[in-house]
Formats: sequence, structure tokens, C-alpha cells
Amino acid sequence: MSKKLDGIFKDVKSLQVQGATVITKTIIDALLEDESGIAKQSTSKEDFIAEIRSVAKKLTLIKPSETMTQNILGFILFELQDPEVKDVKDCSKVVVNKARELKELIKKNEKLFVKNGLKIVKSFTKKYRPLNVFTHCHSSGVRNILRSVSGDKDGMDLKVFNTETRPVFQGRMTAKKMVDDNIDVTMIMDSAAPFVISKKSGSELDIDLVLMGSDAITINGASINKTGSYGISVAAQYEKIPLYIVTSVLKIKKGFYDIIDIPMEVESYKKLWMESPKGLNIINFAFDMVPAEFITGFITEFGILKPEEIKGVIKENYPRLL
Repeated sequence: MSKKLDGIFKDVKSLQVQGATVITKTIIDALLEDESGIAKQSTSKEDFIAEIRSVAKKLTLIKPSETMTQNILGFILFELQDPEVKDVKDCSKVVVNKARELKELIKKNEKLFVKNGLKIVKSFTKKYRPLNVFTHCHSSGVRNILRSVSGDKDGMDLKVFNTETRPVFQGRMTAKKMVDDNIDVTMIMDSAAPFVISKKSGSELDIDLVLMGSDAITINGASINKTGSYGISVAAQYEKIPLYIVTSVLKIKKGFYDIIDIPMEVESYKKLWMESPKGLNIINFAFDMVPAEFITGFITEFGILKPEEIKGVIKENYPRLL
């Protein structure tokens, strides 16, 4: 594997590069830059394919939740196995052409998220006070939608509440970017999220809408996201607050019908407590889940989908992912 790709994997593991869509775009760019290097290392079509497989395998080991990148690499591997692809030269052309095509697809999808998300958020507009939106961790899709809402010509009044997202504090990135976008944002402790969402927290914290990103989705329409998402979804469900997931359908977890079939990714206990007492057991879940029955809808490249509509859309548009 090239130094370029190896360096990217180190950045992904250390969270220097984070966010499902950002990771996917970064790896696509690396493949485009490094395609000639892979070709030089390969003496045959089989060698070339093996190298791409090693990229996919390493990503699975480092970030098993990053299904979008895995699916993108799967599309490239599928094209490489075409009998018309004869040699290393042909393989290089496939990688370049398919990577460029997929990069444009992701770019197009991001624009559709904003367009579809803008309609949803505006439908909750309040006449006499700002619309209070709650979000968790960091999602480029959520951020782009809220930035679009804030800059909309109708001048919609918006307040955002976001979590700090322990133990790595990705929420600080969200908060900083919201400030840069001139959005009224308030950051809270992770453990305070269900209370803030609840009606018990008072009228000033009257949450109207929950928007979250997703690292992966299942065939039946559940979502895997940063730890804390489950508690937020339970609170939203209890209070009858709409919860929308901003995601590409490309994030489907191939072969997994429901969330309980997927082992949750666990990170090092050292991120929670570096010098913990000897004999203390620590579990540091990196992700948890939002059940399909708690999700009002998915904001996707194919419009607003109900959880039960996910499978049909995948079958029609990305059948190889089922």
C-alpha cells in the first residue's frame, strides 16, 4: 500500500479525518492520485485487484462502520472484475473513470441533501420564535442544510443545540463551524441531551426538530451513528419530536437487515481514561443506533424516505448493495 493511502488510514484512525462522506471523498481522491502507483506495483490484473481489496480490508479493520467507503470500493472492484478488463492498464482506466464518476455522484447527492433538507426544516418554521434544532456529533450533511436554512432568502430564524460528543469532542467542530456560519448555536454536555430535548427543560429549550447524520443504515431503515444517538432518539420519540437522519442511501450496510445484527464498534478505553485504576473494566462504544421506529424520515438523494421505503429505493437504484 502506498504511503499516501497509509497516511490517510492513520488520519482516519486518529480522527484527523472524520465523517463518513469526508472519509469517502478523501479515499477516492487518494485512489485518483495513487492509481499509477498501484499500477506500478502490479504485474497483472489479479495483483491490481488484490491491492484494491487490501485498501477495503484495511478500512474495514480500522473503521468497520464506514459503509459508504466500503460500498464505493465495492463498485470499483465490481468494474475491475469485468472480463473486458484485461490487464493493469485497463485496471488503471477503470479506477480513474469510476472514481471520478463516484466523486461526481457524491457531490450531486450533497446538493440534493441540502435541497431536500431545506424544505423539511422550513416546514417547521415558527412564527413568533426561532426554530430550535438539536443535532449530535458532526455531520457535514446536517451542517450544510442548517447553513442553507440560515442563509435562506426568507430569513428563517434558527437556533441550534449541539452536543460536545465525548470523548473526542467532535461537537466542538460542529459548534465552531456553526459560529463561522453565523448560526446561533449552543453546545451542551452529552449527558444533558435527553433532558434538553424533553419538555421538562423549559420553554427556552423547546426543541422542535432533531437532525442527525449517519455512518451506516440497515435494510429495514435503522441508523448507526455516534454514541449518544440512541438516548437522543428515545427522548425525541417520547416527546413526539420529529427526528430526521441526513444520509446517502449509499451508506447501506450490505447484507444487514436490522441493527441488532451489527456488532457495535468499540474504541480503546484509554480515550475515556488514560490512567484508569487497575482492575477497572471500561467499555468505550464508538457508535450506537437509532431504531427504525424512532425515525420520522431520512433526508436522502432520493428525497425524504420513510424507514420502510429504504429497501425499495436501494433495490431500484443500488441493487448490488442488497
